[in-house]
Amino acid sequence: MWYAGQQIRCTNDHFSGAVWDWTSTIPEAGQVYTIAALDRLPQWNTRTPILCFLLSEMEAQDSHAFFSSWRFEPADYTPSWADPAHVHPCRTPPALES
Repeated sequence: MWYAGQQIRCTNDHFSGAVWDWTSTIPEAGQVYTIAALDRLPQWNTRTPILCFLLSEMEAQDSHAFFSSWRFEPADYTPSWADPAHVHPCRTPPALES
């Protein structure tokens, strides 16, 4: 599940030359970014709507381009709903210990 404010890592920075028609900044593979906004937008080549991200770091550079979610993975695999204060490691009940 993706959410605004989530840290994500770019896994694919291979863009077609057409990318430069709509932005001057692109994410780099291996770099971590922050999702500023999410939207379902048409892919430039197929016009099929897919989930896309506006990245805070790109927005700060005056780029308001959204990038396809398939180019990213979570930088931290902790689910947004998991509060570390309430997560307990799995323990074997005393009755089952040998």
